[in-house]
Amino acid sequence: MQWKKIRLISEEDYKVFKVITTEFSRQHHHGTFYQILAPDWVNVICETNNQILMIRQFRIGIEDYILELPGGIVDINESSLAAGERELTEETGYNGHGQVIGNMRPNPALFTNQLTTVLIKDAKQTTQISREIFEDIEIILVPIQQIKQKIAHGEITNALTLASFMHYFSL
Repeated sequence: MQWKKIRLISEEDYKVFKVITTEFSRQHHHGTFYQILAPDWVNVICETNNQILMIRQFRIGIEDYILELPGGIVDINESSLAAGERELTEETGYNGHGQVIGNMRPNPALFTNQLTTVLIKDAKQTTQISREIFEDIEIILVPIQQIKQKIAHGEITNALTLASFMHYFSL
């Protein structure tokens, strides 16, 4: 039996995302559901000198620092590849040409967006960092052979970073 959207109940704009409340029906039953309309995201796996460039960033959600990949929001009319290259430069000062190695849906139960993983090999630090005021970031270079160990020991716990590494280690 098909799902059918009955009506839009409400739409709340929270700047970074919108929350849509919608009524759906299926098999003559009606239910209220929530969708979070968020922009697409990008994570960057950046190789430089047999190391992966990671960042330790303060995250409001957990009110603590976490080790993760550089990345961010894909701007309107921007490709995920261009966003990955831009975000890497803005957050770390490193530059390089990337390739898309994977796409995923971070949480399709609620979110409408996707996450793209971009791989940039042989990146070089060439520019000054251009972070936003609330980006509290420290650059961490991790030898490639230590990534799986850091995951196993709970040093890398950001779920989207872990998912991006799944694409990387599947190459």
